[in-house]
Amino acid sequence: MRLSQILDENGAKIVCATDEAGVSRKLAGVADIRSLALAAIDAGSTIPAVIADKISDEKVDLAKALDENRILAPIDHEDPAHVFVSGSGLSHKSWYEQEKVHHGADKSQWPDHFKTLELGHSGGKPAPGEFGAQPEWFYKGNGQILIPPGGAVEHPFYGDGPGEEAEVAGIYIIGPNREAYCIGYALGNEFADEQMYFKNVYHLAQSKKRQVSLGPELLVGALPKDISARITLHRKGDVQWQADFKTGEDNMLHSLANIEAHYFKYRDAYIPGDIHVLYFGNAVMSTEQGEVMEDGDVFELECAVFGLPLVNSIKFGDAFDTPETKGLW
Repeated sequence: MRLSQILDENGAKIVCATDEAGVSRKLAGVADIRSLALAAIDAGSTIPAVIADKISDEKVDLAKALDENRILAPIDHEDPAHVFVSGSGLSHKSWYEQEKVHHGADKSQWPDHFKTLELGHSGGKPAPGEFGAQPEWFYKGNGQILIPPGGAVEHPFYGDGPGEEAEVAGIYIIGPNREAYCIGYALGNEFADEQMYFKNVYHLAQSKKRQVSLGPELLVGALPKDISARITLHRKGDVQWQADFKTGEDNMLHSLANIEAHYFKYRDAYIPGDIHVLYFGNAVMSTEQGEVMEDGDVFELECAVFGLPLVNSIKFGDAFDTPETKGLW
């Protein structure tokens, strides 16, 4: 089952559910996916059970809504300050396999990023109920940075050079009982300033403070362990670059449980009603293969598991005056 938030043809926000046959139907009386999740928690039930009670006979043409830019991000909050977007990196086996051939047995000579990859390789999948190796983690921003499917992610004028990061993201909500619940998973473009990071790894935090996007459909249920996907860079109507990649736990250094445990071990995260979007890391990047992004480039992320593709263009932002604070004295 997959969920989407869209604007209907009259401009009203609705939620629809898409079944395994690809048929999408409106959920009656459901304002948004966050409310649906809270209803399941309050009832001591599950999202599929609530969907079964709310599903209507009204069909929704989701592909048409995407073409008409009426699909919204699959999660939101009336106050975007209560949406926390972050990510985990250096999490996939593809990077470890690529890097290990360049580094010998002398650990004192290993660069920090390979040390992090090795930590995941040796300890990223602990036994249930235990902490494993700590994965890389970074903060992206609040709900204001979530760009809807089909929208343009902005590369600010003060950046060095943007790039896509094709990933899967977990979507979580904190219940009234201060427990963390996983709503589901979505395709994600964890857009970042990769040239800034390549120039100086200590600017990782700044390089990650960029807009992001989530796919049109949110998968409700366990994430498959072996997922095939494709990322394509379109430039002026032509394919500039393309790569197939694998994700899911079978292709990762860390288990999802380990990534989640290290994120939610910080108790200040447990504010009832808050939303957490956690990107799980990429397996391939165009910029790592030499591509340089241009204004107007379009990225398309396709994966059958998640239904409709995630498409975002890149726009180069205008310059603005240097911010200044005002003293209150």
